[in-house]
Amino acid sequence: MPVIAVILSALMGWVVFWLVRYDGHEVVASYFSAAARQRRMQRARDAEAKAAVRSVTEARDGALALLIKLGSVDHAVLPAAENLIDGAARTVFAYGDKLVEHRTFADYVARNTPSFSVLFRELAPLFDKQLSRDERHDLVDLMHKVAEAAGGMTPARREMLDEVQARLLPQRTVRG
Repeated sequence: MPVIAVILSALMGWVVFWLVRYDGHEVVASYFSAAARQRRMQRARDAEAKAAVRSVTEARDGALALLIKLGSVDHAVLPAAENLIDGAARTVFAYGDKLVEHRTFADYVARNTPSFSVLFRELAPLFDKQLSRDERHDLVDLMHKVAEAAGGMTPARREMLDEVQARLLPQRTVRG
């Protein structure tokens, strides 16, 4: 037992000596400072990634951004999907002569959001507030059409649509 006490006191002495004489306290402070700096940088990156989508205040603009994100490959909307999206923006969303403004804004939101999932998760509360069940169903149907026009149903697009359908059109349970 006395040997253990001597070893522990020697180790503690060396730790105190290192902290005081060899600026160990600065090493410890810089370690915690670097970790805090990394956390702050990560929070800033997350906020930056969501800044564009958080600027959406209307469900139609959010739906248009979702359609663009779904119908694009490498941030470029495929031509067949583009025609379908523009047609829906004119007729379903009733943008008329303001199509270019809304389309540009939706392109910006879709391009500056890192993934479809992030975009949808941020827009889902807006859809819940502003869209009726029939409008949500129409949106899901339109998304299926855009996915088909953008080159067919891939596993990634299937996952995207399943996520949207599960959130916007939950299955109603029947009580018996």
